[in-house]
Amino acid sequence: MAASYRYTVIGVLAKKKQNGSYGSGPDTQPFVPFASMERDFPPPERPGIIRGFVSNIVFEPVSPELHEQAVGQVYRILAERHHFDPRDKEALWVWDTLQGAKFTERIFAVMTFFFGALALLTLALGGIGVMNIMLVAVTERTREIGVRKALGATTVDIRRQFLAESAIITLVSGIAGLVLGVGICALLRIVPLPDAMPHPVISPFAILASLSTPPLITLFAGTYPALRAANLSPMECLRTE
Repeated sequence: MAASYRYTVIGVLAKKKQNGSYGSGPDTQPFVPFASMERDFPPPERPGIIRGFVSNIVFEPVSPELHEQAVGQVYRILAERHHFDPRDKEALWVWDTLQGAKFTERIFAVMTFFFGALALLTLALGGIGVMNIMLVAVTERTREIGVRKALGATTVDIRRQFLAESAIITLVSGIAGLVLGVGICALLRIVPLPDAMPHPVISPFAILASLSTPPLITLFAGTYPALRAANLSPMECLRTE
């Protein structure tokens, strides 16, 4: 039968939504002074190991910039006391959470780059779609262009007309996409999500970038159809059925 020990509870930790005890959350674990644990729950003796040994040391550098120096100091101190080469990285098993955080940051940076490239590709395909729509409009309205030129419309007027139509298409599409995206993010912010899944954040930079893309798409997709319409000859346009 296992022995029982009486302890006095002096406090309860606040609930934490993270893994703070290297393998399990702090909400289900008791914490006791090392001297009490060494007295009541000594580890079994093994060859070369006596009761009361320390199996885990947790330390934190004063700042992320001094992380490498802090790890080096720990290696040097333990190497001096336990007689191993401080340059031997295999002498100690170190769980470096800062390196893990840097690795995670690199993963998210690559994901951000990937989704940014995907967004640019989507915008380029959208611009090509707008260009095709405007080229079809120029083909279908060739006679209208001839009539306008015959009535005195200049090349600048025709070019400005089709650029304005391209701008309206891209502006309406961009505003609709922006409203849809912001609406989905706002909806997800009020929907309860698991603790491991953070709520989406609406970035002002993303909004500014989305508002600045319609003029670029207009210049990319509308310039060629507008120039093609403006350079049509009035006589050729009026002969078109």
